[in-house]
Amino acid sequence: METREKFSSRLGFILMSAGCAIGLGNVWRFPYITGVYGGGAFVLLYLFFLLILGLPIIVMEFAVGRGSQKSIAKSFNELDFISGCRFRG
Repeated sequence: METREKFSSRLGFILMSAGCAIGLGNVWRFPYITGVYGGGAFVLLYLFFLLILGLPIIVMEFAVGRGSQKSIAKSFNELDFISGCRFRG
């Protein structure tokens, strides 16, 4: 059985996941530009809804990956959505 690479720390994994999901431009430039032009309240609401809507998706991705122990492309094929139906996509 092949050994898989692992992250050396949990923080590195979280930062890499956030960078892939959100993008650095979204993290740094967007709040700065909106704050400069008077949109600070919007940034707070944006971050709130980003957490509320993004957290369940990230938890689901982690659960599927940990449960299947396969690559991203193969992990969703391990799920049984409706008794016997497989994900085709």
